[in-house]
Amino acid sequence: MTKRKNNPYSHIHSFQDFENEKIRLFYQLKLTEKKLEIKSIELGVYLNPMNLVPALLSDWLKPVLIYIKDYVVNFFKKNDKKTSRQESQENTQEEMNKED
Repeated sequence: MTKRKNNPYSHIHSFQDFENEKIRLFYQLKLTEKKLEIKSIELGVYLNPMNLVPALLSDWLKPVLIYIKDYVVNFFKKNDKKTSRQESQENTQEEMNKED
């Protein structure tokens, strides 16, 4: 009979070591269960309709709102340019009229 080289329990040599390993595995199991429980609670909170709808809407509406904001800003910039052009044209026309 050959010994396994990769045995994870090769450090157990006595009954006390066995008991310690058993307790360690028990606590590791409880820790894993609690982590899983926390993840399931977080998922439940995220999938709650009261939280899910605003989260989805905010994700979907961000690009639309950015587009609308850019459109409004560009609209007013164009109007400012048009008014400044109109003013400059009016000024040049007034100057031309004054010269006559």
